[in-house]
Amino acid sequence: MRRTKDQAEATRCALLDAAENVFFARGVANATLEEIAREAGVTRGALYWHFKDKAALYAAMLERVRFPLEDLVNSQATSQDPLAALERHVCGIMKFVGENASIRRVYAIALLRREHLSADAGLDEIEREMSLGTRRTMEAYFEQARAQGQLIDDITPALAALGLQSHAVGVLHLGMQETDGFCFAEQGVRLMTVYLRSLRRN
Repeated sequence: MRRTKDQAEATRCALLDAAENVFFARGVANATLEEIAREAGVTRGALYWHFKDKAALYAAMLERVRFPLEDLVNSQATSQDPLAALERHVCGIMKFVGENASIRRVYAIALLRREHLSADAGLDEIEREMSLGTRRTMEAYFEQARAQGQLIDDITPALAALGLQSHAVGVLHLGMQETDGFCFAEQGVRLMTVYLRSLRRN
């Protein structure tokens, strides 16, 4: 039984690796499940055993590389400086992306190679749910910062979270386009730091 579970997990990982390669090379809209199965060296039946459709496969690919928000959520209750904790986390994301080629490839797929198609409307919902979950976590930190008198007066926690998320996505998008001239661990971290510190009450 253990071997069967291990084999199933190995197949799933192979499919996710293949999806990453095919999506990156062909774009999500143009990629087919048959191509992904062939790239993984498995049958389409094996693919459908793990993933019901392209949207499910795409979601699993994103989930596999998503920076663990649980660490941020778990530290919220004990954080004495929520803005500093949030800064460490988002700067960690930039370093995490910069250090991992596979992570950058998946972000490039999501930001640059995920064409809009009505037939793939499920992808929009997947990304929307992930985006909202991330923003709610950020907003909780800004709420805590407001309660502790850290947040400047002329922005709400909700707007601060929206701004931070927009800023981070923009930096990631720019970094994916300027592959030779952008360093996430340097410029990315600096841009996140400047934005968050601009929100701190002096």
